Amino acid sequence: MKDKEADEFRESASIYQIWLLFRKNRIALFSFYLFFLLILTALFAPFIAPYSDSMEFVGQEFMPPSWVEKGQIAFFFGTDDLARDVLSRVIMGARYTLGSSLIVVILAAIIGGALGIWAGMSGGIKARFLGHIFDAFLSIPILLIAIIISTFMEPSLMNAIISTLLAVLPYFTHAIYRAIQQELKKEYVMMLKLDGITNGELLRSTILPNITVLYIQEISRAFVVTILDISALSFISLGAQRPMPEWGAMIKDSLELIYLAPWTVLLPGFAIILTILLSIVFINGLCQAINQYYQ
Repeated sequence: MKDKEADEFRESASIYQIWLLFRKNRIALFSFYLFFLLILTALFAPFIAPYSDSMEFVGQEFMPPSWVEKGQIAFFFGTDDLARDVLSRVIMGARYTLGSSLIVVILAAIIGGALGIWAGMSGGIKARFLGHIFDAFLSIPILLIAIIISTFMEPSLMNAIISTLLAVLPYFTHAIYRAIQQELKKEYVMMLKLDGITNGELLRSTILPNITVLYIQEISRAFVVTILDISALSFISLGAQRPMPEWGAMIKDSLELIYLAPWTVLLPGFAIILTILLSIVFINGLCQAINQYYQ
């Protein structure tokens, strides 16, 4: 019981030390706060958005953003061709685009991580067979796999989530599998095996701590790929359908207005880019803090 309490104390102390190192990186810390704010926006979008995403203000079509001449503060990001508030639609879109991407990444991290660990710790013919299967998937782009899967299903955001998850899983699993296989080939791991350490203890005490940074980096990479793929599937009419304010679908619906009302296309695109940049800067700062702690 005392050993368990000591382990929990060490783990909490480690997390606190990593947080202190992470806080020194002001840019990464700022990105973390903004990314967390985006998540809160997705969770509480109906309460934050000034109007309903489907509300039409007759006579206010193509209202420019408030910082442009003839713009109104009541429509901060302007309105689209149906006189819907763009700001409200972008905020509500965070629930669909960001929320869907987080769901895919969480499931991929759990399922793909478990499969990768199981495959990595397996030996013999089974491990080589799984390795060849994973290598075969690497020759096909993730978006292409998602498109192929989506064509067999009815276009919807839910099916886009399923397609993207199925496309991301092999890549995520392969990364964890390869990382564990490389760890098992290291000399100190072989020495521990000769000393009689069990696979479970070896995994918990040595392998998992050593691949923590890679695991986090793969989660970040999967998130970037997922948010782009979900938006892309909606853009080519295989994902979210109108009038759902998913960011990719918003770009598709307003693409013909690029010269007449460019804000209806640029603002959802900017939301996608901003979300990706914030996640990358945040994760890079976190990985740097972890590396500094273990150096």
